[in-house]
Amino acid sequence: MKALGNDYKNAKANTGDFTRLPAGGYICEITAVEDKPDKEYLNITFDIAVGEFKGFYSDEWGKAHPYAHSFVRSYKKTGDEKKDARIMGMFKGFLKAIDDSNGTHLEQMPETGLDEDLLVGKKVGLVIGYEEYESDRGEIRERTRVQAIRTMEDIAKGNYKVPEVKRITPSAPAPIDGFLNINPDDVPF
Repeated sequence: MKALGNDYKNAKANTGDFTRLPAGGYICEITAVEDKPDKEYLNITFDIAVGEFKGFYSDEWGKAHPYAHSFVRSYKKTGDEKKDARIMGMFKGFLKAIDDSNGTHLEQMPETGLDEDLLVGKKVGLVIGYEEYESDRGEIRERTRVQAIRTMEDIAKGNYKVPEVKRITPSAPAPIDGFLNINPDDVPF
């Protein structure tokens, strides 16, 4: 093996252990907002602002993986009246939770245009849960997801429900070429 020199000498030992953020309610600070006007949504990045997990995503890993601590809020108009009402209601609820948590009046701004940069630095309550997903290698893994938005007061008082892990619904295996799909109940023995 070749000599590894200072890279090895200066490296911090890493055994692969990491702290996983428990599902629950957190008072969070919005650290970045990116408007995606072509897709009509805001991509909102956050970090934990209060408590035992304060600054949870402020390490190098968190900085390199902002998708792991972000969520979107759509403002898209689809043309479907019911769907549009639900989308706008969720967007308005998000801004109302920020207003109620920070004493601001952002909820009224989208009618004339919202400067998304005004959201940076604001605190809000987030209920964070886990969901399963299938990795590129076909493995079932879990990731965090913002499940609900609340005021900071609701989080502080425990006025939220910790969600169960959202499981992937198993799909039927694909048939293999050259074999018939036979129901076991149809086999006579």
